[in-house]
Amino acid sequence: MILDRKLQLELLEKMSSTYPNLYDFSKEYKHGTSEYDTAVANLYYLMQHNLVQPCSVEVSSAIGAKGIKSFQFGEPTINQNGIDFLADDGGLSAILGVVTIKIDPEQYRQILITRVQESNLPIEQKHQAVAVLQSLSYENIKHLSTKFVDLGWDNLGSLMHLIQNIPT
Repeated sequence: MILDRKLQLELLEKMSSTYPNLYDFSKEYKHGTSEYDTAVANLYYLMQHNLVQPCSVEVSSAIGAKGIKSFQFGEPTINQNGIDFLADDGGLSAILGVVTIKIDPEQYRQILITRVQESNLPIEQKHQAVAVLQSLSYENIKHLSTKFVDLGWDNLGSLMHLIQNIPT
């Protein structure tokens, strides 16, 4: 396969060294060689994944040549996505791309009921807990979830043990 992860990383790192300016690959890759074609193909792949600027690769078609395109270096320039990809911490994309998770109160209620039913509580206590959970309003379900978080923080040692034993 012409795609080469090591080469792609090398191309990105070289372009990042001259950011925000372009990187001139013509000194390293001679037009018409297989190395040139491989480098351009990998740069084109990076362009398709929006890690480099669209002007990085020039695509042209010969007149009368159906579907035949030629690819060559344009103005190879890494973009913000490419820089963040190289960053060990995910760059600004990781900071700005915060994901908010919302759990529907009814789904949360069902999760709680399932946990109660799977617990080792006596049957009578299970029925009582399920009845209480089923009668709670959405507002009370949200309040209960906050209390569970507080309970976790109040028992930080147990919480840390639980977190450390989560399978990865």
